[in-house]
This record gives sequence, structure tokens and C-alpha cells, in this order.
Amino acid sequence: MPDTVTRMTAKKSKSSTAKKTAKKPAPTKSAAKKSSAKQSVSKKSTSKNKPRKRSSGKSGNRKKSTKKSSVKCRIFSLFLILGGIAFAGYLYVLDAQITERFTGRIWQLPAHVYARPLELFVGKAISEQQLQFELDYLNYQKTHSLPGQQAQYRRVKNNFEIKTRDFIFWDGKEAAHSVRLVIDENRITQMRDIYSDQNIDLMRFDAGYLTGIFPSHLQDRVLLKLDEVPDLFIKMLLLTEDRRYFSHYGVDPMSIARAVVVNVSSGRTVQGGSTLTQQLVKNLFLTKDKKLSRKINEAFMSLLLELHYDKKTILETYINEIYLGQDGRRAIHGFGLASEFYFGQSLNELTIDQMAVLVGMVKGASYYNPTRNPEHARSRRDVVLTTMQQVELITDRQLAKFKSKPVRTVKHAKAGRYPAFIDLVKHQLQQDYEAEDLRSEGLRVFTTLDPYIQYQTEQAVKTTLPVLSEDEELQAAAVVVSPSNGDVLAIVGDRQPSYKGFNRALNASRPIGSLIKPVIYLAALEDKTADERYTLASMLDDSELVYALPNQDEWKPQNYDRKFHGDVTLYEALIKSYNVPAARTGLKIGLDKVISTLSDLGYRQPVAKNPSLTLGAINMSPVDVAEIYQSFAANGFHSPLRSVHAVLDKDRQPLERYALDVDSQSDQQAVILVNSALIGVAKYGTAKRLASTLALQVAGKTGTSDDLRDSWFAGFSGDVMAVVWTGFDDNRPTTLTGSSGALRIWRNIIQDTAYKPYLLPEVSVMTTRWIDQKNGLLADQGCENALELSFIEGTQPTQESDCESTGGGNWFLDLFD
Repeated sequence: MPDTVTRMTAKKSKSSTAKKTAKKPAPTKSAAKKSSAKQSVSKKSTSKNKPRKRSSGKSGNRKKSTKKSSVKCRIFSLFLILGGIAFAGYLYVLDAQITERFTGRIWQLPAHVYARPLELFVGKAISEQQLQFELDYLNYQKTHSLPGQQAQYRRVKNNFEIKTRDFIFWDGKEAAHSVRLVIDENRITQMRDIYSDQNIDLMRFDAGYLTGIFPSHLQDRVLLKLDEVPDLFIKMLLLTEDRRYFSHYGVDPMSIARAVVVNVSSGRTVQGGSTLTQQLVKNLFLTKDKKLSRKINEAFMSLLLELHYDKKTILETYINEIYLGQDGRRAIHGFGLASEFYFGQSLNELTIDQMAVLVGMVKGASYYNPTRNPEHARSRRDVVLTTMQQVELITDRQLAKFKSKPVRTVKHAKAGRYPAFIDLVKHQLQQDYEAEDLRSEGLRVFTTLDPYIQYQTEQAVKTTLPVLSEDEELQAAAVVVSPSNGDVLAIVGDRQPSYKGFNRALNASRPIGSLIKPVIYLAALEDKTADERYTLASMLDDSELVYALPNQDEWKPQNYDRKFHGDVTLYEALIKSYNVPAARTGLKIGLDKVISTLSDLGYRQPVAKNPSLTLGAINMSPVDVAEIYQSFAANGFHSPLRSVHAVLDKDRQPLERYALDVDSQSDQQAVILVNSALIGVAKYGTAKRLASTLALQVAGKTGTSDDLRDSWFAGFSGDVMAVVWTGFDDNRPTTLTGSSGALRIWRNIIQDTAYKPYLLPEVSVMTTRWIDQKNGLLADQGCENALELSFIEGTQPTQESDCESTGGGNWFLDLFD
């Protein structure tokens, strides 16, 4: 059939061609030749051109298509290379951030500042109230049975059974003591080991945490090594937060998938899929923004982190980094600090239910905060405990027991509660350490602050100021010092002691008024160049004094009562605080001698030689005054004030010990004479109200500046020296004298903190004599004008007064009643 169709088509084609040829005229030979040639050429041309034309089009398209494909490949390859380079650069940047942080110092560690550790021994003066305060301050837990764990105690009246904490001091680690002690009449009478019944010579409590010296981010933490973390705690943490921690590489797809399924089925976010590594990366390097870019960075950085560091290093870093709450402006980071902050114990001392509270806080430190939201914390704790029971980490019985317990946290002083004292600590430390080191090197600073005395000082200021004046702008400052060694025991710099503002104790420079008089009379009693040595019985001239100043003006000092009293003994002039005799004496012995005596007592600042210096026209801070009066309280032995005992590094190795420094540039015998008069001030003089309100014998001096602008009192018992100032910051009059103002605060401090009376030391070259107050001569004890005074051997008067013995009272002392 196909052949037939082909033949038919061929015949038809021939027939058609013959008809067309027959209609044309016959060409000539030559024309036929030409035509034949043209046709021949034409056929050749046609036969050649047509196939070539079709072949040329297909070849061009293939070339163009090949070129386009080649360009696309090249562009794609270029983008692929550039993308790879960019991705590599991206990973390089992330990797650099990780290695830089982990290679160097991961955290800036604030200096931790501690109070003095309380030392106990038989014979120590301490009240039951003070010991109870110390136990509460240190967060010791009261128990009704024998204390078996560290930081526990049992009390029955004046009997205490205590188990202390292990603690690392500047001289090494001290193991916990189990001690039974008895306090009788404010003194320890027995101290024995609970189990062996052996006498204990000396024991120390752990030092209470005061505050930190923080870097700008205000983060705080107590670093833990992984082997210091209880094994059960680690299991609890991983069980709750990242069960596959040791099997994934930083990102766990299975956890993510499981979290997606749970969240979708619950219709809300119930479970997260982040690993511990991802949480650590987020906390260390990233923000909390819920953006895709942040999650991508988090994933890659987690992979890189696990590429560089082993699982134990990452876990240890997580344990120290995790955010677990806020203490004012101080951020609580890490389980080490959190355990101390919330429960008052180290992590390895916590019970299982307490550990579960901390682990539960990882989900939300604010919402599950056990102090602010104990019910939320309890609910989350129970979830953690139930999870532990499901994998048989605890038994059913333990679960029921732990769930039944309420969540209780310790009460403690807020960080930064002692700003005035910390200012003094920084001032001392900055003489040896850079400010940056204090904020970042994790130093442990052991100070001299006595928490009990600090508390009583604060209470005295806060409760007494409103009684002195209804004006809430009346300010106060107080410094309390140990007389024997210059240790600063307490400082208050504002009527609101916890206020972090202007520190008046350290920085308020005010005229000291009559506080200068003991210095003047000490200089006179030390003066051995005078024709006749000064004694307490020396007669001084209290009459009008006119002193010509270099500018031709006249200086005329006046007594407070605007009266002159004629001839008075040095003793009377001091205890009654007469101005004119003090001024005349200071000018007579020379201002250079007064200034030199100030320096011997501990005041090292430049002093102008003005006559008004003799009336206290010299500005000092309460700390400056405390330097001077510490020397009086220590009977002439000066110890520079110190607020720091020792400094340890972050590994608790000793860096610095601030040893006791004592010198004696003053004449001890002359100081004792002045002190005997200062006892008289507190008994019969301007501070006589102390004799009727304090059970202890004390010594001190009132001070009042011109126009009652400043009220001062500086004084001491046998174990406490304190300086108090009151006044207005704008220097307006207060209507308060030293006696009616600062003295009342001072009394309230001493009555709750001092145990020992001030007693004059026995010195072999000193003696006492009865003196007639009217003329300074020897008198019989029964003389109505007689008063017993102390003398250095060989300086007592030799002449006798003609006063008659009446057998009645002493008129001089009666003047003060």
C-alpha cells in the first residue's frame, strides 16, 4: 500500500510537469544553453543553500543555549562560593566570640566583703542577746534536738549548743565545731565540745557576708567546681532540663520534636526543646529576643561550643552562669550563690527538697522565686521531685515527705546595707589594689565590722534623732572603734543608715569645738620646758582675754555661759569646758605644740596656726576625730583605724594581711591624767547625765561649735570608743549642744554594746592626792573643797591649803548635781 501511494504521487507529479513544459515556447540553442546553464547553477545553488540554511539555524541555537547554561553555572558557582565564604566567615565570627570568652576570664567576679568572724572563749564578754543576734545574722537554724548538721543550734535559757560551719579564713580552713557554752552575767563561763566534753579554748564562727564590690553589670556568683557539686543535684538538673545532655552535640533534634508535639497537643507552650548548651549560649552571648536569627545563632554557637569544649566544662560553666533571682540591684547567678542566698547554706549542705527548689527556678527565676512566690516555688519543686521518683532517684516515701514540707528561705541583710562602712573599706583597699581589681578579680575581703554593734549604732541614730528634733533634715554620723587595736566596728553616715549617699562619717568636715580641749591640756601636761610643770591642779586664769591678731584685729574668746570664773584648776576648766582658760593655755604653750600633739594622737592633716584653733575652729570628719580619741582610749597608744583584716584571692589563697600597727608618740602618763579628767566630765561635768544612765564608768568630751551648728560627743568605755556628730548639711543652727544632742545618741550606743568600764591603768610613777579646788593646794579628804586628783610623781603640790574639814559633802561636786 505505501508503494502504490508513492508511485501514484510520482506519476501525478510527472504529468503536471509535462503540461507546464508544453505551454512554453521552444528556446534557441544558445538560449537553451544559457538557460540550461542558469538552471544548472540554480539547481546547484538551491540544492546547496537550502540544506545549509536549515543546518546553520539549529547550530546557532545550540551555541546560544550552551553559552547561557555556562553563564548560569558560573553565576551559581560564584554565589555558592561567596555563600560558603560568608557562611564560613559567619561561623568564624561566632567561633571567635566563643573561644575569646572561654579562653580568657569568663566572668568578672565582684569582691565579696565579710564581717569580722565572732571569736568565743571562756571569759569573753558577750550577752545572750548578742550571741542570739549573731546566730540569726548567720542564718543558723534552731532545732529542738542536739544539733547534728552544720549551722544548727539549740538554746535553753543561757545554755547554747551550736554546730558551726566549715569556713576558710585568711589563716586556713577551720572545721566545724560542736560546742556547748554557758553565758552568765554577760560573760562566757563554760565552753566544751558536745561529744567529747573537752574544754575548747577558742572557736570562731564563719564570717557573715556583708556585700560585694560589683562590676557595672552587678552580677554576683560563688564559683563552684564540678566536683564540688553533689552528684544527686547534677542528676536532678539533667533529668529536669536536658536528659540527653551527654549524647547530643549541642542541639537535640529529638528534644525539639518532642517539645513541638507536646506544645501542639497542649495548645500552648508547655515544654522547651533547648539543651543546657543552648541555654548557656543564650545567657553568655545572646539577648532574650524571640527572633529566628537569634535561634539560628544559638544553634550554631551551641554546636561550636561543644566542638571546642568537653561536656564537663560546659556543665560547670552552666552551673555557675544560670540566673536565679535578684537581691535589689544585685543579680544572683549560679547555684553556688543561690543556695547561700535563699537557704543560708552551701550547695552540698542542702536537703533534696531545697535542691529541687533551685532546679525548679531554672524555668523562671522570678515566677518560681521561693522568697517572693513560695507557692509557685513549691508547685515547681513538686514537679521536679515527682520526676525524680519516676526514675527511682527517690522513693515514694521520700516523695511524700518532701512534698509535705513548706518552702522556707532565710532572712538576711540586704546586699549593700552598710554603705558608709563599705566606703571606708574601699578607701583602705584602694591604697593597695586597683579599682578594677576590686570589681572583677573575685577577692574575699575580711573586714572589722561587728554586725551587732553596727545594728545597735543604726538603731541609736534612727530612734534618737526624732526625739532631738522634729526636723527630718537633721543629720547624724557615728563611728565606733575598738580602743585596743583601732578596728572600726561600726559606721553610720546618714540618718537613714542604708542610704547610699553622702557619707558624713567619712566626708563631712565640720568644726570640732570643745573636742580640741583634751588635746590642748595634754600638750600642756607633756610640756617639760615650762618653769612650773602643768598638773591637773594647776591654776588657770579665766578672765577676759584680748589677743592681737596680725591684721590689727582683736580676738576675744568667750565662755559658753558668757561669764568669767576667775582662777580655776586645769581639771575644773576641762570638765566644765571653759573656753578662755583653754585658749590662754594653748597660746601660752604655743600653737606649734598643740599641732604637734594632734599629730602624735593620729591626726596627720595640715593645720593652720590660728588662735581660734584653741577653741576647736578646725574642721574634721567623725573618722578623723575617732583617730584622735582612739589614742586617748588606749592610754596613749595609737593604732591607725583599720577596716580590713585580710584579703584572699578567688581561690581563697592569702594575698594581704593588715597587721596591728601600734605606736606611742604621746606621753602615756600625761594621757592618763587627761583621761582621769574625762572621767570627771562624764561624772560631774558637761556629760554628767551619763553617770545616772550608764552602769559602766566611761570617759568623754562634749563639743559644740559656734551658734550651735554642730553637736559632738567623743568618749569611751573599756572596750568601745565612739564618736557621734549631729547637725544640718546647710550649716544652720541646730539648737543642740554636745550634751543635749550627740551625747544622747552616744549613750544609746554604749549602753547596748559596752561591757567593760574604763579604768585608769595602774602606773607605778603616778599617785593621787586630795586637792583644794579653790587654790590647787593639798587638802585633807574631809575639806569641803577637796577633790582627789592624779599626779605624776614629783609634780604634786607641796603646800597645804588652810581649808577646814567639815565632814559634810563636797561643795565642788555638789555644783554638778
